[in-house]
Amino acid sequence: MKIIRNIALFALLSSATACSDSFLTLSPTDILVEDKFFTSISDAEAALIGVYGSLQKEEAFTNVRDAADIEWAISGDMYEMDGSANRIELHSLAFPSTNTILRDVYTAAYLGISRANTVIAKVASMTDGEEDAKKKIIAQAKFVRALFYYRLVTYFGGVPLILEPLDASSDLQIARSSSTDVWGQIEKDLQEAKADLPVKWEGNNVGKVTSGACKALLNKSYLWQKKYQEVVSVTEELFAEGHYSLLPDYRSVFMETNENNAEILFSTQFKEGVDAEGNNLVKRTAPRGAPAEFTGGAAWSNFVPQQHWVNAHEKDASGKIKDKRYWASIIGPGEKHQDMPAFVMPTNVPAGWSRSGFIMTKYWQKPTLNNSGVNPPVIRFAEILLNYAEALNELNQSAKAIGEVNKIRTRAGLDNLPTTLNKSQTLDAIFKERRLEFIWEPTGGFSDLNRSGRFLKFIEQERPNYADLNVAQKPWLKTTPIVFPIPRDAWDRNKALEQNQHYSY
Repeated sequence: MKIIRNIALFALLSSATACSDSFLTLSPTDILVEDKFFTSISDAEAALIGVYGSLQKEEAFTNVRDAADIEWAISGDMYEMDGSANRIELHSLAFPSTNTILRDVYTAAYLGISRANTVIAKVASMTDGEEDAKKKIIAQAKFVRALFYYRLVTYFGGVPLILEPLDASSDLQIARSSSTDVWGQIEKDLQEAKADLPVKWEGNNVGKVTSGACKALLNKSYLWQKKYQEVVSVTEELFAEGHYSLLPDYRSVFMETNENNAEILFSTQFKEGVDAEGNNLVKRTAPRGAPAEFTGGAAWSNFVPQQHWVNAHEKDASGKIKDKRYWASIIGPGEKHQDMPAFVMPTNVPAGWSRSGFIMTKYWQKPTLNNSGVNPPVIRFAEILLNYAEALNELNQSAKAIGEVNKIRTRAGLDNLPTTLNKSQTLDAIFKERRLEFIWEPTGGFSDLNRSGRFLKFIEQERPNYADLNVAQKPWLKTTPIVFPIPRDAWDRNKALEQNQHYSY
């Protein structure tokens, strides 16, 4: 599915969702526009496009603000070449409430929630249209709402739980709900949505939310809450669908020519072009200063893998990296691009190309004159397998858990781990695979380390600049789990918001 915008949709959502672009503020004309708009299934489908469209913002699910700026820069396995103040604040673990990246992630989430709330409420009240079609539209909107609340609760803890459209008559001073209540709503939305969605879509609908995507997000939600038996149950329910699997070749998972493949549970949909339907992933990947015949219209090399992450890969007796994932997604000094072999990284990589000497090519597959059409993955089957393994291990089924880990390792060309590893060793093995499997994806980095209580130990062992981070002087890093501050910009508009511990506005 490639998102195509709709003029009528723009007229609706430019007013109906203005509340989220400026946190919880509305134009008073929205009710009249909505009432005139939601009269048919085609109207409802057009509005649903706007819900999906909210995922396309860089602050939402494009693997930029989330995967790069937050997940992998905070863990320290990626470096941001820009050195902009807002990025330095995050990868130095400062986390001020004025950080613009955290502000934008928070605001983008409520944009998506607002659009989803409008579709859920208005489509439910429509008198015309086939009931099954309406149920599917509502279910997709519930998934997106759950996805954004998942993002909010894992980053900020309890947040305002808004489940109905707001208008100019609404009380916009809304207190935070507990994280327990937010998790409860996420589970409710996903349980209801999976019952009304198909296992797969056909034709132009491919890429929409499926029942499997709902089960996958439940898998992640249960794991965060340490509901291990529920993780196992919903994962085995997903397995029973028989629709998703690991692809044999790691690089093929990410190729624009192989979108919405059997490993993708859900991804943000883009198409190449000059309009807002494309993304900047190629520009943010390709090395600045490299020949345009390989990079296209622009090359910024914003995010590069760190040397210590490269060093974590298993090697053969000669010292060469064995892990196929490296060779499928990274190029270093003297190495050829996987899809453009005429491009070879210099032996002495210019500092402007990459501070570490390495470039990631997961998303840089060809020169792109306009914006990229690569679909950034949100949830992959590989993550589901490792989540399942972690839950099994916590339920004292370590041997079975290792069997799942070995599926990931086999594809990577690595030897199987013995099923005799103890519980602690098995958990370490799972997290090692997360680290190497999901670089520059919205999983496997900070959030997984954080939810499991492994973050501080990890950065002490793995970040070469650990001593410069002054962890002892940052009490917000000692909470369990670590949460980011409620953004000052949100509090300026909604004084009912209480700040998280150890932060100020």
